[in-house]
Amino acid sequence: MLKRFGAYFIVLLVGLVFGYLFFGTKSESGKQKDSSNIGHVHSWTCSMHPQIKSKESGDCPLCGMDLTPVSVNNSEIDSQQFKMTANAMALANIETTVVGFGSLKSNTLVLSGKIESNEKTNSVQTTIFDGRIEKLNVNYVGQYIKKGQLLGSIYSPELYAAQDKLLTSVSYKDTHKKLYAAARNTLGLWKMTDEQVDAIIKSGKPMMNFPVYADVSGTVTEIIAAEGNWYKQGEALYKVSNLYTVWAIFDAYENQLPGLKVGQEITIMSNAFKGEKLKSKISFIEPVLNSDSRTIVVRVTLNNKKQHFKPGMFVQGEIEGVLGKEVLTVPKSAVLWTGKRSIVYVKPNPNVPVFEMAQITLGEMIGDSYVVLEGVTSGDEVVTNGAFTIDAAAQLLGKKSMMTSKRSGDNLQVDSELTFNDNLKSEFPKIISAYMELKDFLVASNSHKSMLKAGDLKELLNAIDVAVLSKDFRIHINTLKETAEKIAVSKTIKEQRVQFKPLSKSIVILAGNLSHIDQPIYVQYCPMADNNKGGSWLSFDDEVLNPYYGDKMLHCGSVLKTIQ
Repeated sequence: MLKRFGAYFIVLLVGLVFGYLFFGTKSESGKQKDSSNIGHVHSWTCSMHPQIKSKESGDCPLCGMDLTPVSVNNSEIDSQQFKMTANAMALANIETTVVGFGSLKSNTLVLSGKIESNEKTNSVQTTIFDGRIEKLNVNYVGQYIKKGQLLGSIYSPELYAAQDKLLTSVSYKDTHKKLYAAARNTLGLWKMTDEQVDAIIKSGKPMMNFPVYADVSGTVTEIIAAEGNWYKQGEALYKVSNLYTVWAIFDAYENQLPGLKVGQEITIMSNAFKGEKLKSKISFIEPVLNSDSRTIVVRVTLNNKKQHFKPGMFVQGEIEGVLGKEVLTVPKSAVLWTGKRSIVYVKPNPNVPVFEMAQITLGEMIGDSYVVLEGVTSGDEVVTNGAFTIDAAAQLLGKKSMMTSKRSGDNLQVDSELTFNDNLKSEFPKIISAYMELKDFLVASNSHKSMLKAGDLKELLNAIDVAVLSKDFRIHINTLKETAEKIAVSKTIKEQRVQFKPLSKSIVILAGNLSHIDQPIYVQYCPMADNNKGGSWLSFDDEVLNPYYGDKMLHCGSVLKTIQ
């Protein structure tokens, strides 16, 4: 019995040895194989926070997500370049095009606009004495009136008294000729004709309702008068425009301005009379840019004797030869838009699947292409299909992408230096202190205390005399007032956090211009705030405590810079 169990034991032992020899070495080789694969991992990053980089795997210190490996198969590429595999290129259907100079098939700039009345021919029909409108003969917009046409009648106690005085002076006109002449001239100043004055003298009775005649000819564009209303001398009754000439008003974007000049020929067309084209010239280019629409008004004066053009009508203007014979263009499909920026992905080496982002400045849109002003040069190869996939890969690898910019951190840089006056310099520490308390309440997700502290901040801001501040200062102080007031009346923490972003943006810019402060102020930034648009804030502590998410993602963010 003992010998039998001993034999079983020996067989088992031999099996374990052979199993280790055959399968153990294979497993080790598999590990080595896996290890060799991992050896290509250059670093680890967070897919939501590409700025996080680590030499080892682990969790993102901002959001707690698992870090993902970043593979680099070519150590010679630049820090902002990245490589894609052949399979990834095929799945994304990546296509590229070489940028170059070429002759344009269509070298025509097209502007959209509408017809407006010519302000130079506009006039206003007024009343020349105080009175009440008794009757209006012209009572709808668009009615054409001629100079001298009867527009209505007006009752004026002042005019009635002047007529009565004239009738009284008639009885002694032979002895007091000057008094009679003065009474008669008074009526003449109110545009009563000699025939009307003689008729009054002949009848011996004053006129109760005085007729109102048109001073000019034209089309009524606005009726201000109404029967039964009282009007003072000089007040407007009608607005009249002579539509024999009209203005075509076009909006041109700032990047179109270099190709426009006064006196340039333009072809006008409208859907109202298809097939007809009117040649004219640009008569005026407004010198001030509309800051909201980023456009400039381009005006063309049109001859409208046939009354084809009506105010409010949409028109189109075409200008030939604006851009020259050859320009550098890039296909529309290559351009990705990120609000104010436009970017493309460039393939530096045509034989290697390596890409990098390039920010470009665009000019006019011509057909299916954009004119490129700067950012790429002739011969560059850009991605024209699959650009969004390339951008997603760049984000995952922590490279420059649509999510990053030269001005990271919510555009915290300012174009010009702001100088604090003595009053604001003494009050600003109180504003910063109130802001910090508001931020802490948002971190704690305490909406009630956030409301109260925003109210305190608003009171401090209202005490500042903005009239003595520069334009840039007024913009930021007014932004602080508006957003603090909105937070003070918002009862939900979600809405308060939405308003906290523009409030913080302005206060970060103002704080960045402080000097000789008592303690350092840390500018912190969360790229996930405001639906991944990012948001900044100030803190006296370098530890990141996120006011946009509170305890949901308390430590999401990083310190961008220190003000001291």
